[in-house]
Amino acid sequence: MVLSPTAASGNDIAERHRAQDRKFLHQILTQKGGGCFLRGWRREIDPDGSLDVPTDEFIRLLKKVGANDVHVKDLVGDAEELTLDMLAPVEGELVHRMRDWIKDTCGDPGGLWDVIDVKQTGSLDREGWKTSCLSHGFHGTAEELSQIFDFIDVDEGGTVCKEEILFLEKDSDVRDTLIFKEKMKAKGQVQRLLAAVYWTDMHKDIPPSSRSAIRPWMAHAFENLPSLVIVKRQQRLRDVRKQHREAKTALLQHLRQAYGSCARAWRRGLDPHSKFTVDKMQLRHFCRCQELRVNVHALWLALDTDSDGIVGFQDVAKGAVALAAFRAWCKRNHGSCAAVWDLPEMVRVRGMPQTNRRQIGGKLTSTKKVLVELFVETLQALGWSGTEEKEAEAEIWSALDFFNAGFISQADLRWLDSWEPPLWLAAEPSEAAWKEVKDLLLEKYGLPLNAWRLLDADGQNEVCWSEFIVGCKKVKFKGDIGAAWRFIDDDASGFISMKEFSPEHYELLMSFKEWASGLYGSVGNAFKNFDKDGSGSLTYGELRRACQKGKWGGDVKFLFDCLGMGSVQENASKRVMTADQISFLDSWPGEADEDDEEEEEQMEAVVRPPRSPKKTMSAAPSSRKADSRPATAAADDVDRPSSSPMTGPASPMRPSTSALALQRPSTGLEKATNMALPVAMSPEKKKQLQRTYRCAGSMGQQARQKRQKWEAAKSKLPWLEKIQRIDLGEEFEDDSRGHRQRRSASVADL
Repeated sequence: MVLSPTAASGNDIAERHRAQDRKFLHQILTQKGGGCFLRGWRREIDPDGSLDVPTDEFIRLLKKVGANDVHVKDLVGDAEELTLDMLAPVEGELVHRMRDWIKDTCGDPGGLWDVIDVKQTGSLDREGWKTSCLSHGFHGTAEELSQIFDFIDVDEGGTVCKEEILFLEKDSDVRDTLIFKEKMKAKGQVQRLLAAVYWTDMHKDIPPSSRSAIRPWMAHAFENLPSLVIVKRQQRLRDVRKQHREAKTALLQHLRQAYGSCARAWRRGLDPHSKFTVDKMQLRHFCRCQELRVNVHALWLALDTDSDGIVGFQDVAKGAVALAAFRAWCKRNHGSCAAVWDLPEMVRVRGMPQTNRRQIGGKLTSTKKVLVELFVETLQALGWSGTEEKEAEAEIWSALDFFNAGFISQADLRWLDSWEPPLWLAAEPSEAAWKEVKDLLLEKYGLPLNAWRLLDADGQNEVCWSEFIVGCKKVKFKGDIGAAWRFIDDDASGFISMKEFSPEHYELLMSFKEWASGLYGSVGNAFKNFDKDGSGSLTYGELRRACQKGKWGGDVKFLFDCLGMGSVQENASKRVMTADQISFLDSWPGEADEDDEEEEEQMEAVVRPPRSPKKTMSAAPSSRKADSRPATAAADDVDRPSSSPMTGPASPMRPSTSALALQRPSTGLEKATNMALPVAMSPEKKKQLQRTYRCAGSMGQQARQKRQKWEAAKSKLPWLEKIQRIDLGEEFEDDSRGHRQRRSASVADL
């Protein structure tokens, strides 16, 4: 086909215009790039390095760079986008050649960087870039590599790093993914830096008026940073646990001060009907009647450790284990606790005069009561060996001594018979039973951590008795569950942790948790930082490199195997670990929380009810009376108080009305009256008292206010003045003079 001269001349004109537009735009971008066209292309047209830009976006960018005279239709034609090859074929060919070389040599830009960054400095200057690429086989000149360096070094910093060469990836999908991950990584680094600065400034003692103080309108943005959110969440969990401990400590202290022991408080206050369970409503009612200012919700969560909706006797009284052991001994040797009362040895003791060794001359002559000391001596003669802990032994007799009067009746033993303690309370520890349970768990679930996470349903690193029973049923354990539990729960706390289940694995996991939380705020956040490729999983090599970089001193291989990632049949390097398989450690209490709990328990153990009733107003007058009067009078008392034990007016620890009056804080005027009536004060003291409590100054102040109103009315309308005189008039003089003087004199006469 032969074109006409007119058509040929038109094509020549269009090609000439296209060349002029390319040259003009090339000059503008070279100027914008500081003498390098490729740098100007990335700065103004293609910041992501995709080497193409949509046509409509290109039109907008031309206006931005001041190239409004360029004809876009001549450059783009019918295409929907403008590529680097259309605008600058030579530079485009150079970039494509560079991308092909990277793909063929190293696979991706990340692999190229690992090869050319020989010194592992993390950055390369222009000469180092050119030398490294030429030495590894790039087919080009040093000038072309210098252009590629400018293409990479957009900010003209003089050096390039690994993150800056990712746009040289040939595959567009992989390139977009790598660039997105690097942006998110940089964003996370900035966020952690801002969080560290904000956290440091927040804990400085800087006045709000200082220029260095935190601005209130910026605090919200900083506090929503991921690192600070994690720290606040951990602090919130720590505060919740602290509230639970404080509420429980406050309750136990109150029970000991008001009733002498927690076991007696359970019988008289919390469980007066001997049901041996208390629900939340009953606990709230008890705290209200006792005027105990405590967070009932936190107290309930602290007591109801197994979340079954009830609190048992063993949750409040620490001597429940010893009491259950005594009950088991009585049933094993004599059939029941009440049967001990009718034994010949006990009948002989009840029939003879009983001397109270705590009081001189005090004797008890009654067949219905037995002094605690004689009761214990008789039991020892019958073969009761007691317990090793003196506090637990004392808790037994305090639970049976209902009135805190030093004697025990048969009704107290019947109360003990009505109690059905949990199986583990009265069981004898058996190492063989526990070993059988553990072997069954490991046989079914393989690793200690897998078995533990099966038992620990809520993931709080605490397994209660009910959860333990469920776990034993799953592995079909037929032995003594109570004996196995008592062996591992040697302190009879009612729950066990991973520390008791597998100490070696617990120490390793907590070491990793403390290290990861210290560096990244939490284990979950640390996992995200370890996952450089964003795959959502970690191999053994990635975990080992991250731990070595962070200077963790633990055994990474042991940790990998502990989490269930290693295997004998399969190579551990091929196994991967997900976030769910390790982030559960964030819900485990840290070492600091356990130390706080131990301190609270020590404080709780130190607190004891006062020995002398004179030191506290809550000591019971009836208790002192029972101790001082003859024992014969105490023997004729009724077995139980007639009033409600929740309010406790008949309680020997209930303060009298006069004691409550003395305990109630007086007002300022009451203090002045109580101090002034019996004692004659000097005039200076009287004036000071009047100034402090305003006893006589109030009348004078009212008179001055009336005087001011009356004088203000005089300056207004005459009829208003008359109304003010009627309202204040004749009485005003008396109030402002005589009556005020009489009031002052009456107070001064005090």
